[in-house]
Amino acid sequence: MTQFFHRRFPLLLFILLYLCWTFATFMDFGATFDESSVYVRGLALGHQLIHDDVPGMLVKSVPDDGLVIYDHLYGLILGFLNPSGNLDFYHLLNLLAALPLFIVLFEILLASTGNPWAATLGPVFLFLTPRFSGDLPGNPKDIPFATAYFLALAGIHLFLSRRPATPVLTQSLVLGFLFGLAQCARTLGFSLYLVFLLYDFHLFYHRGKQLWKHWARHLKETALLLGSVLILSNFMMMATWPYLGGNYVAHLLEAFHNSKNFFWNNAVLFEGKQVLASQLPLTYLPVWLGITLPLGLILLLVASFRFAERFIQNELSVLLVCALGVNAGLVILFHPVLYDGMRHFLFILPILAALAALSAASWIKEPTLSYFRPALFGLTALNLLNVGVEMVRLHPYEYIYFNEVPGGLRGSVGKFDNDYWGASTKEAVEWIKKNGLSDPKKTYLINSSGNNYQVFPYLNERMKWTDNLKDADYYLSTTRDGKDKLADSSKAIHTIERETVPLCYVFKLR
Repeated sequence: MTQFFHRRFPLLLFILLYLCWTFATFMDFGATFDESSVYVRGLALGHQLIHDDVPGMLVKSVPDDGLVIYDHLYGLILGFLNPSGNLDFYHLLNLLAALPLFIVLFEILLASTGNPWAATLGPVFLFLTPRFSGDLPGNPKDIPFATAYFLALAGIHLFLSRRPATPVLTQSLVLGFLFGLAQCARTLGFSLYLVFLLYDFHLFYHRGKQLWKHWARHLKETALLLGSVLILSNFMMMATWPYLGGNYVAHLLEAFHNSKNFFWNNAVLFEGKQVLASQLPLTYLPVWLGITLPLGLILLLVASFRFAERFIQNELSVLLVCALGVNAGLVILFHPVLYDGMRHFLFILPILAALAALSAASWIKEPTLSYFRPALFGLTALNLLNVGVEMVRLHPYEYIYFNEVPGGLRGSVGKFDNDYWGASTKEAVEWIKKNGLSDPKKTYLINSSGNNYQVFPYLNERMKWTDNLKDADYYLSTTRDGKDKLADSSKAIHTIERETVPLCYVFKLR
């Protein structure tokens, strides 16, 4: 037991620091544009399941009825833990829910490298990726999927690399649960089956010719395992997604269709041009990766090619590359609707953090590269230190980070969206409380470019939301979609900004 904790001292230190940061900051974050739908629908699902009102969740009121065409398992869990609906507590729960991801990331790297400090680089690299850690508190859609997806990858690696040491029943139950979590979070979780098959084939092919004579038995065992996982994971989906259970095949196909042809097809600011989300080029994701991933991690990922042969022999790196390849192939093949930069593909960031940590571990072990190694690690450390400083400057909007390629946040202005989540609305409301309520007898009407949920939690007794902009005393607007132009001739009396870049304007309309 002592040795167990000794080997995990770096992880425990990371967890301690992460918890300190979590409890020190969880009340800083504003409401993001989409998070209310997760909480409200999770509470609604819980209410309908408790009161046996499942028939009410089998029929759509509109084609994009979010209550029935998505699974709301994560929102359901949050609703039970936070029945009062306190927004700050939701943010705390979201931050704590990422802990299993950091822990599993460390564990699989420890098993692969045998070095606890090298393994800790995985969680550290991931946390110092602002586009990921910045989404932790206020993105209950994409971060849970990223967590579930990586946990499922870890399960695949754990069981297939030790096959057949683990009983098939254990593999089926654990993988069925982990695959189910990923599929409940997003239908893209079904890509795990392709990753499983590729990884299984790689292991079977590279573990010696003596195994080929047992190919028929291996194929039968694989089919049995995957079949069991498919049944268990889909049962989990039907148990938490009544609409799917109403007509399983038709509604599952509908869910796949919705994933590819999403209803949202607004214009997206990309490379200085407004482009419809359905017409974005295939370069969209690579460009966003190149301008938002810390350069230190990009350097380590590029440096990993020095050990390409060693990486092919490393089973974990093969699994991670398979996962990246499968999902890249699906994007090229189906060209789904994308927007909000990396948001829909945040789940690949833990994979990249793990690959960067494996690269660092390989350079640590290589005795013949003493000249290049200090330069590589020195540049990486300096860059990540700079990223940490940048995160402090951007707080609590770490998710708007841009690296040095476009010139940081300032260089991205007019080329890419920054505060697409609208979390800066909270800071704007707080400014009005301190500076804009001059008449003690008046109730001030507030309108914003986002939704009312982003304003409600922060209003006091002298402030009230209005749906009609013409009635509003104050209008709060982010720079997205040019909605700040709705204020017409009114001038902004205050601007929420980071590094001199406007995120949210406060307009006094009357």
